[in-house]
Amino acid sequence: MCSGTARPATARQPLDLGALSSFCVAISLVSLVAYVVNFLAHDRMPPRSISTLSVALATGVLALLTCGLRRARRVLIMICCGFTVLSVDRFAHSAPMDHAAMAFLLAASVYAVPAWPEMKVVLSGGSASAMVERQEHHAGLLAGELHDEVLQLLALTCRRLDAARALDDPGALRAAMEDASRTLDEQAGTLRRIIATVSPAAVQGLGLAESVTSLAGQIAAENGLVVDVDVQGDRPHACAGENGVNLAVYRVAQEALTNVVKHADARRITVALTCRDEGISLTVTDDGRGLGPNPPRATEGYGMQGMRWRCEAYGGTFSARTADTTGTVVRAVFPLRNCRKTRAS
Repeated sequence: MCSGTARPATARQPLDLGALSSFCVAISLVSLVAYVVNFLAHDRMPPRSISTLSVALATGVLALLTCGLRRARRVLIMICCGFTVLSVDRFAHSAPMDHAAMAFLLAASVYAVPAWPEMKVVLSGGSASAMVERQEHHAGLLAGELHDEVLQLLALTCRRLDAARALDDPGALRAAMEDASRTLDEQAGTLRRIIATVSPAAVQGLGLAESVTSLAGQIAAENGLVVDVDVQGDRPHACAGENGVNLAVYRVAQEALTNVVKHADARRITVALTCRDEGISLTVTDDGRGLGPNPPRATEGYGMQGMRWRCEAYGGTFSARTADTTGTVVRAVFPLRNCRKTRAS
């Protein structure tokens, strides 16, 4: 068991890292603007060496904090090297050093194009704190569901048994016990559903394709919907190194289907899952009411934000739009660069 004082300290760690990351991003942008303005003003402002050194230090710290985003880290390292050379060149005034700095910055500019999805995660700055906030929100939802469904019915069952026992009537006690047995069976199913929602072991046991298919069948049976699943690709069973991506894909599918049930008023859903070596793509389409014309991202709820964050956390892309005819199309793409490198090695 964790002590009561350990939890707040553990929760503060990602918040502190998120604040440090946001601070470094702010320092980098401000220093870069100051450097450009000073360069255009022909050194009429304070020395550019302060700006170059600030950018180098801030991007270096960001590169150290950027875990799991390899392309973004490479861009930050190249920017750090370029501005480090520029800061040294303010004292040496060497043409080769100018050329080296420009080479680093040019390479960073070119490499930033394929690394842009990961760079967006870095520039967001508050990803860690946003992650903790979403986790707290979902923990609150889980606690409310346990309290409202499981705890309340168990307490009611206990009172019924106590009342029947106080009557000293074998028939009433037998009826109360039968009712309690039915309630316990129902709540056992509720607990299994909650456990599957929190930790879907099916992703590790069955594989991604089978887990998504099972999830779609469960949604269809519980809500009276028609859910078609189309799985394509030559690798429906994922390797062990992709469990994090598989769980993220499963969570996006779970949230997208839940949103359809809650908000879309749809009758038919189509789930398209494509699993290939270069990546996994998931598309969930329904025939419901849609999102409206050009819905702003500012109005997205926790569910939509959570799906977008899961995609961007793995360097992927996310989109949600109204279909051409009616309904909503949710699409998530997850690259698998890291697992390709693992298999190659």
